[in-house]
Amino acid sequence: MSSGQANVLLCVTKLREEEKRIAEGLTARGFQVEVNLDSMALPLSRPAGEGRPDLALIRCLSQKNALSRATLLDLAGIRTLNSVQAINICTNKIHQAIVFEGHGIPQPRFQVAFTAASLQEAFEAFGQVFVVKPASSSWGRGIARIVGREGLDGWIAARESLDPSHQSFPVLVQEYVDKGDFDIRVVVVGKEPIAAFRRVSPDNWKTNTHLGAEVEPLEVDAEIRSLCGRVTGVLGEGIYGIDLFYDYKEHRYLVCEVNQNPEFAKSWLIHGVDVAAHIAQYAANRLASERSLQPT
Repeated sequence: MSSGQANVLLCVTKLREEEKRIAEGLTARGFQVEVNLDSMALPLSRPAGEGRPDLALIRCLSQKNALSRATLLDLAGIRTLNSVQAINICTNKIHQAIVFEGHGIPQPRFQVAFTAASLQEAFEAFGQVFVVKPASSSWGRGIARIVGREGLDGWIAARESLDPSHQSFPVLVQEYVDKGDFDIRVVVVGKEPIAAFRRVSPDNWKTNTHLGAEVEPLEVDAEIRSLCGRVTGVLGEGIYGIDLFYDYKEHRYLVCEVNQNPEFAKSWLIHGVDVAAHIAQYAANRLASERSLQPT
């Protein structure tokens, strides 16, 4: 890293209020911020001292774009936040489930279905109700709760009409967890859970805020903190939205999934934690730490 002002590349699909506040926080801390839209070329061969990024903060809405652009930057020797490895795991629900299984992270029981026919086996594993998820999705899109064999037959028929060559397989099959009318989103910056809240939806089993769930602030207790620590121990430090279920049958928390690009425009106004400021400060700390390790 050069001795001058550090440069942060902010990769975004569009500059929303969240990203504007992150950029303002970085600028206020003395960093040069360059906004890079999905439609723009990446500065992959820019020399050091000529505006080469010291850190790229990945905030692309598309999971595919986030992984692709982070991979190119990483190959060019530009550090990304989150890391390419973490983004790769977080943007594929199947990868995530397998990795967490290997590290003993508590999560819903799952299978990977490679064909529509293999979905029939889910009834043997999970009973009459289970959940099917595409490998990559956000905001609850494409996730279906299957109830009974007629429900599965309907799902398969609809999928075959839209995807006759079965390009959308494999899919993740999970047990349906009795989580009440809420799940829990924990925002982690670095390895610190800075905020937690329930996403409550009495009328929809999907408890995404994009689908109308209400936000209720929640204290980060010792059990939540410990579980988040185990997750970041696997993924590495970064910026995450960790979604938890409380399994009322087993009386324990389960990790539903981890989002590598948590949104906070609405929720932070309710729980009161300035997520953008935490992200800006964490990025600044990372840059300062790396600079101190550079040879003089």
